[in-house]
Parts: sequence; structure tokens; C-alpha cells
Amino acid sequence: MDCPRCGDELLPNSRHCLNCGSELDDKILELAEAEKKRKNQARLSDSTDLFKLALFSVVYPGLGHIVYFRDFFHGALFAAGFTALLFAAHIFVGTFYFDMPLLFAAYLIYSLAPVHAFRLYRAKYNVAEDSGFRSAAFIIRYFVVIATAAIFLGAYSNYQRYFYYVVSVNSPVYEPHFFAGDRLLVSLNDERSRVIRRGDIVLFSVGRVVYRGAVTYSGGEYFEKVIGLPGETVRFGTDEISVDGTKLAAEYLPLSKIAMAEVEKREYILTAAEYLIVVNGSMGGRDVAFAHIVGRENIRGRISAVAWPPMRRGSLLKRQAK
Repeated sequence: MDCPRCGDELLPNSRHCLNCGSELDDKILELAEAEKKRKNQARLSDSTDLFKLALFSVVYPGLGHIVYFRDFFHGALFAAGFTALLFAAHIFVGTFYFDMPLLFAAYLIYSLAPVHAFRLYRAKYNVAEDSGFRSAAFIIRYFVVIATAAIFLGAYSNYQRYFYYVVSVNSPVYEPHFFAGDRLLVSLNDERSRVIRRGDIVLFSVGRVVYRGAVTYSGGEYFEKVIGLPGETVRFGTDEISVDGTKLAAEYLPLSKIAMAEVEKREYILTAAEYLIVVNGSMGGRDVAFAHIVGRENIRGRISAVAWPPMRRGSLLKRQAK
């Protein structure tokens, strides 16, 4: 232990200080031990407060500053910035954490919040001594925060992969239903997606489609309305579509007789696991329609909502119910 008078280290099991010549009695030693214990507890307490501050900052940026330091300005500023990000996500993208770039921006705020909290902590208490100890303790806890965020990102990626994701409209062929630049929400594994009904707009993958001797789809994922269900026979007339001899309502028809004539094959017989998809829209100022048989295994999900732009944002299910 150290000499409580001069601070020099004592020899093991010795009560005599070689530096100042002091002979230490039991009372002095007890006081020295108590002071050393108090300092160690203070270190641990400061480190724990720092951890709590960082934890509160991760729960909601700015909260730790308000709760622990009564620093309402910095806390409110940080919280306002994060809240603005959430509102921007909801208004401009369609929902919270809708795509990976936005999620990454939110993650940066989450991860920088503990760093900002640590800087405030050092400035508040003018920490100079034992900074290495406090920094090491903080770094360990900060890596825990980063690991938690990484797990969160991984969980989000899997959720996006198995439950929903966003597709962008990059062709005018879907007009007037969708327009180039629209962003659509695809539900993948909800109950409504597993049961496909006539009129649902689904996301499907194809190898290629040959239209008038030319390859129209070179492979990829596309989306349009389901016209025929498994086991049905679909016939295209000059101005009507019939399913097993029953005429379909006008909402399922192509935009015009010209578009109806664009469908090369006039009859489709579907097996127990096939659907007839009709891509129906305008391209180059001309109404067009393409019919394609898609197997159930190639249907990824159902387009459930328009996420962007805001003026057309909303659920397709509500529109179909009207």
C-alpha cells in the first residue's frame, strides 16, 4: 500500500516509510485503506453512471443528457434530430425504417449517441485522472452497443427478406396504375399473400417472355394483376375476357380493345399450381397488355401499398375493397 503522508509505496508487510521515515500505526493504516476503498468505489460508480448514460442515449438519443445531467439543450437537440429522422422516414418513405439507407442513417445516430454522451460526461466532471480506466470501460460497453446494433441490422435484413420489402417502378408500362418512380410495398409471408385472389397485384419472377418474336422480359422480378387462378381456362375475346365461360368484370380488362389485341395467345389452360398474370398499361403512348403464366413457386408476394409518392400512398387492399 501507499504511505498516506508522502504517497510513496511501502515495503510489503512494513509499517515504516523509507521516504519520509514515518511509523504508521493501525489507525492511520485503517484510514488509508478506507480512503483507497472509497476511491475505487467512486471509480466504479462513475463508470456505472457512464454506462447508464450511454444506455439511455441508445434507447432514445438525448434522453440520457436530460435525465442524468439536466442538460436540456443538448438532450432536446439530439432528441429533436432523431425525431425528425423518424418523421422524415414516415412522410417521405412510407413507414419507419423502410429501407437500408434510412436504417443506416438511424443507426449512425444511435451509435454516435453514446460517444456524444461520453464527451458530455468528461466535460461535465472535468475528468482528467484515470481517463484510461474510464475510456477502457466505455469502449468495452460501446462495443456491446455496436454488437447489439449489428444484431438489430441482421434481424431487420432477415425480416425484410422474409416478410416484406420495397420495389421501385422503373417502366411506364404499368401506367395508369403505377408510374415510373413509384415505390411499392411487397408483403411476402402474411396470410393475405399466401392466399392469392383474382385482382391481386403480385410480385413474380420470370425467365423470359417472347412477344411478337422478341424477348420482352430478359429475366427478373415483375408485378401485375392476377387474372386467372389455378385450374381455370381463360379466353381473350375482342372486347372481353372469360374464365370458364364467365365474363370478367371491366376492372380486370386491358385498357382498350387495342391492348386486348396485343395479347398473342387467346386461350390459357392453367394447371393446379399456375396463375395467369396480365401486365396491363401504356407504353410509348399506346395501350399494351402482356399475358404470362406464372407458377405458384415463382410468386414472391403481393403488392399491398404504394409507399411513394405521398399523394398516392395507401393500401391497395382498401382500394380493391371499394
